[in-house]
Amino acid sequence: MHIVQVEIDNFKSFARKTKIPFFEGYTVVSGPNGSGKSNIIDAILFVLALSSSRSLRADTITDFINFTSGKNTAEVTLEFSDGTKIRRRIKQTASSTYSYYYLNEKTSSQTEILEYLAKNGIRPHGYNVVMQGDITRIMNMSDRDRRGIIDEIAGVAAFDTKKEQALVELEQVRAKIEREELLLEDYARRLEELSAAREDAVKYQNLKKELDYLNAARKIAGIRSLETELALIASSRSEQEGRKAMFEESIRMEENERDARREEVADIDRRIAEKQGPAYLSIISGQEAEKGNIRVAEDTISRRKKDKEHNLARMNTLYLEILKHQNSYNDKNKEAQTMQIDRANLAMEVEAQKKVLEKAQELVNKKSRDSKGAQAELVELMNKTEAKKEARGAIVVQRDGIIEASRVRRNELERCQREQGSLAEERSEVTAEASRLEAEISDAREEKAVITKQIAEAERQMLHSRKLLDGVREEISRLSKRQMQLEAHQQASGASDRAISAVSGMDGVFGTVSKLGKVLNAQHTVALNIAAGGRLNNVIVDTDQTGANAIRYLKEERLGRLTFLPLNKMKIQPPLPPLAGNGIIDYAINLIDFEPEFRDAFNLVFGQTVVVENLDAGRRLMGRYRMVTLDGELLDKGGAMTGGSINKNIRGFGVAVGHEAAELSAKIAELREEEEDLAAAERRHRAVSEGLREDRTAADSKITTLELKLADCGRKLDKIASDEIEAARLLEETERDAKENAAKVAALEAEIDDVSTEIEGLNARIAEIRAVLDEEEFNLLTDQLQRAQKDLANAERRLETKTNALNDVLLERRHFKQNVEERTAERTTIEERNAELDAEIAACNADIEKAKAALAAYEDQLKAFSGELEALSCERARVQEAADEAQFRITSLQGDVERCVVQISAFDEKSAALTAEISEMKGSVEEEIECELSLSEIQDGIITTERAIRKLGNVNMLAIEQFDELERKTLEKTEKKNTLSREREAILEKIESFRQMKHDAFMDSFTAINENFQRIYHRLNEGDGRLVLDNYEDPFLGGMTFEVSPRGKEVHRLNMMSGGEKSLTTLSFIFAIQQYMPAPFYALDEIDSNLDGLNVERLSQLVREICANTQFVIVSHRKPMIEAADRMMGVTVRPGDKSTLVTGVKMVE
Repeated sequence: MHIVQVEIDNFKSFARKTKIPFFEGYTVVSGPNGSGKSNIIDAILFVLALSSSRSLRADTITDFINFTSGKNTAEVTLEFSDGTKIRRRIKQTASSTYSYYYLNEKTSSQTEILEYLAKNGIRPHGYNVVMQGDITRIMNMSDRDRRGIIDEIAGVAAFDTKKEQALVELEQVRAKIEREELLLEDYARRLEELSAAREDAVKYQNLKKELDYLNAARKIAGIRSLETELALIASSRSEQEGRKAMFEESIRMEENERDARREEVADIDRRIAEKQGPAYLSIISGQEAEKGNIRVAEDTISRRKKDKEHNLARMNTLYLEILKHQNSYNDKNKEAQTMQIDRANLAMEVEAQKKVLEKAQELVNKKSRDSKGAQAELVELMNKTEAKKEARGAIVVQRDGIIEASRVRRNELERCQREQGSLAEERSEVTAEASRLEAEISDAREEKAVITKQIAEAERQMLHSRKLLDGVREEISRLSKRQMQLEAHQQASGASDRAISAVSGMDGVFGTVSKLGKVLNAQHTVALNIAAGGRLNNVIVDTDQTGANAIRYLKEERLGRLTFLPLNKMKIQPPLPPLAGNGIIDYAINLIDFEPEFRDAFNLVFGQTVVVENLDAGRRLMGRYRMVTLDGELLDKGGAMTGGSINKNIRGFGVAVGHEAAELSAKIAELREEEEDLAAAERRHRAVSEGLREDRTAADSKITTLELKLADCGRKLDKIASDEIEAARLLEETERDAKENAAKVAALEAEIDDVSTEIEGLNARIAEIRAVLDEEEFNLLTDQLQRAQKDLANAERRLETKTNALNDVLLERRHFKQNVEERTAERTTIEERNAELDAEIAACNADIEKAKAALAAYEDQLKAFSGELEALSCERARVQEAADEAQFRITSLQGDVERCVVQISAFDEKSAALTAEISEMKGSVEEEIECELSLSEIQDGIITTERAIRKLGNVNMLAIEQFDELERKTLEKTEKKNTLSREREAILEKIESFRQMKHDAFMDSFTAINENFQRIYHRLNEGDGRLVLDNYEDPFLGGMTFEVSPRGKEVHRLNMMSGGEKSLTTLSFIFAIQQYMPAPFYALDEIDSNLDGLNVERLSQLVREICANTQFVIVSHRKPMIEAADRMMGVTVRPGDKSTLVTGVKMVE
C-alpha cells in the first residue's frame, strides 16, 4: 500500500485546490526556499492526524487556513493505493474552530483514523514522516529523552500506566484491609463482652425447652398409662366374649343331650304306665321331681359360693388398688399445695415488681412535668429551625436549578451551532445506509425462510427414523426375553427349571450365571463349571427388591427355590494379586466372558479361584489358592481335595440351546444390524437439523443486528431534524431567559440571606434552653424504668410457667381421686351382692330339707310295687339322672354366660370412662413427643429444671441473637479480609510481572533497533557504531547515546562528534527505527541539509536500496538525492497571490 494522490485545498501556502500525484519508489520534492515544498509533508501529517507528536509549525489550528483566498476552511484529502481515502476538514466560525475527519467519505473520529493507520504500520512514533527539525531535536535531546524514543516504540508507557493503576488498587486494598482489621478487633471485643450473657441465655433457653419437654412428657406419660389400661380392658373384654361364645355353644350341646334323655324318660313312663296306673307314675314323677329339686338347689348353692369367692378376691384387689391410688392422690395433693405456695410467692413478686415499675414511672412523669415547659419550648424552637432550614434548602435548590438551566441552555446552543455545518452531509449518509440495510434485511429473511423449511424436513426424517428405531428395540427386547426363557429352561432341571422360567420374564431379572457367562476356550468349560458349582443356577437381578419380589412369587406359587444375586448389594472386590507358579493358567474369572455390569456377581461366584493344568500342578500350589484343574478336580485352600469320575456333559457354561433359541439369536442379530443403521440415520438427521438450527440462529442474529442498525439510522435522522428545530428555538429564547433568570437569582439570594438570619437567632435561643435543662438525671430515671419493666416481664413469665405446671398436677390429682371413688363404689356393690348370695344359699338349703322329706314319703309308697316295676323304675331313674345332669350343666353354663355378660358390661363402662379421660388429656397436649422416662423420673426432672432456671436469675435473651449476628459478621469480615489479602498478593504479583514485561519489551525493541543501527551506520559511514545504555540491568534508570567509530577514527560518543557526523549518526538511528517498524511510505523533509556531498551521496544510495520495497517522498534540493530518485516533483511560488504551485512530476533520467 502507498500514497497515490494528495489533494490540498486552502491549506497553508496552497491557496488553490491542488491535486498532487504520488508513485511507488523514490520521489524527490524540490523547489526554491519559501515555495512551500515542506507544506506538502505538513499536509500529509495534518490529514493523517499525526500532528499530536509532530510540530506542524503552527501556533493554532487556524494557522493552517490560507485567509488570502477569502475562505474560512482548509481541507486535505489523501488516497492510498488500495482505494482508501482519508479527508480532514477544518472550519473557523465567529465563535470557534471545528475539525472533521472522514474515512472513505464516512464521518470518523481521530481515534478511528489512528487505529486504521496503526493496522497498516503507520504510527505517530514510527518516524515514517521526518520533519526538518527532527534530526536536530534528536541530536540535542538528553540521553534520557533519547532513551524515551525506545520507550515509546516499545510501548513502555502502557506498562507504566498499568503499574500505576495496580499501585492505586494496591493502596485501596491496603486501606480496605486496615478497615476490616479495625472492624474485626471491635467485633472480637464485643463478642467477648456478649459471650457470658449469651451462655446464660442459651442455658436458660435449653432449660426452658427441657422444662416444656418434661411437662409435655408428663401429660404423654399419663395418657400412655391410661391407654395401656384401656388396652388391657379391651383384651379382657375380648377374652370374655370368647368365653361367652364357648359357653353358649356348650349350652346348645347340653340342651340336645337333655332333650334326648327326656324322650327316653317319656318312653319308660309309657311302659310303666302300661304296667301300672297313673298312681304309680305319679309317685315316681313326684320322687324324681324332688330329687331334681335337691340337685338344682345344691347346684345353685355351689354356684353362689363360687360367685362369692370371686367377689371376695375382687374386693381384695380393689382394696389394694384403692390404697395405691389414694397414696398417689396424697402425693399429688402435697405437690399441688407446694406449687400453690410457690405460685403465691411468684404472684407476690409480680405485684412487688409492678409497684417498683409504678414508682419508677411516677418519678419519670414528675421529672417530665418539671421540665415540661422548657422542653416544649425547646422542641418548638427545634421544629421551627428545621422548618426554616428546609425552606432555605428549597430556595437554594430553586436558585441552583435556574443557574444550571441557564448553563445547559447555553451549552445546548453552542452544540447545535457546531453541528449545523455537518447535519446535511450526515443526513444523506444515513439515508443511503438505511437503504442498504433494508436490502440486506430482506435478503436475510428470505434466507431464514429457506433454512426453516430445511429444518422441518430434517426433523421429520429424524422423527421417522426414531419411531422405526423404537419399534426395533422393543422387538429386540421381546425376543431377548424369550431367548432367555428358552435357555434358562434348558440349563436347569426339575424344580429349578420351573422356578427359573417363572422369574426370567420379570423386570430387573437378567438371567442365571450360566446363561450370562460364556467360556472363552472350550478346554476350560469343565473347570469353570466345577469352579462355579451350585452357583451356576444363581439368578442375577438388578436390586435386592427385585430378588425379594421373585422369592415371594416362588413361595406363593410353590415353584421351588432359587438363589438371587442383587447387583446393588454386591461388594466390590479388591484387585486380584499376581499369580506365580508353574502350571497356572489364570484366574477363573479371567477365562469367561460377561458384560461389565455383572462383574461383581461373577466375582462372588468365582472369588479368587485359579484354573491349573492338572492335579500335580495343583498339589504343588496347595494352601496358596483355591484351584480347579482342567479335568475337574477341586483343591480347596484349606487342604480339602475333591475329584473322581464326573459327567463332562454337565449343564453349565456354553450349553447349546434348541432350534428355537438359535432362530431367536439369528433374528436378534439381524435386528441389531437394523438398529445400528436406524440409529446412525437418526444421528445423521439430528446433526443436519442442529446444523440448520445454528444457521437459522445466525440468520436471526444477522437480522436483529441489521434491524438495530436500521433503527439507529432512523433515530439519527429524527435526531438531526429535532436538532435543527431546537437550535433555532434556543437561539431565540436564550437571551430572554438569561435576563429573567438573572433577576430571579438575585431575588432568591436575598431571600436566602433573610432566612439564614432567622435561623441564627433560633439556634442562639436553643443553646440557652439546653444550658438550663439537665438531661443526666432524666436519663438515669429512664434507665431505672426500663429495668423495672424487664424485671416485671421475667417475673410474669415465671408465674405463667408455674401456673401451667400446677394445672397439670391438679389434673393428675383429679384422675387419681376419680380412680379411688370408682373402685370404692365397685367394692360397695360387691359387698351388697355377697349379702344377696348368702340369702340365696340359705333359701336353697331350706328347699333341700323340704325335698328330702317329700322323697322319704315317696320311698315308702314305692315298696308296694313289684320287682318288674322296680327294674323300670331303676332304668327310669338312671335316664332321668342323666337328663338332670345335663340340665345341671346347662344351668351352670348359663351362670357362666351371665357372669361373662356382667364382666363385658363392666368393661364397656370402664372403657368409655377411660376413653373420655384420654380424649380430655390429649386436648391439652399440643404436640406428640417420644419419651422413655417413667412418671416419677419426669417429675424429678421438672423439679431439677425449675431449680436450675431460678438459679440463673434475670437473663438477657437478646444476647443470643446479638452474639450470633456479630459472629456472622465476624465470619463475613474475616472472609472479606482474606479475600482482600489474596487480592493484594495478586496485585503485587501483577506489578512485578508488569516490571518484567516492561523491561523485556524495551530490551527486545532496543536489541532489534541496535542491530539495525549497526548495519545502517556501517553502510553510511563505513565505520562501526552501536547504541549504548547507561544501565543495562535497569535501563530506565539511565539514558541512551550513540557510540560510533567512523572510518579511520577512534571510538567516541555523540557529544564528541562534528555536526555532519551527528546528523549522519542520527539519520542511521531514524532509519534503524524505520527498519524495525516498517511503514507503507516514508516522507522526509530536507534530512540532508547538514551533510556534505559525499555523505549525501551515500544517503541517496541507501534510500535508493530501501525504496525497492516501499515508497519514499523526500524534500531536498541536493543533486545526489535528485539524481538517485525515480522522479522529481517541482514546487514554486505562484505569481500574484504568492501561493504554492506544483509545476509537475518529471522522471529522472
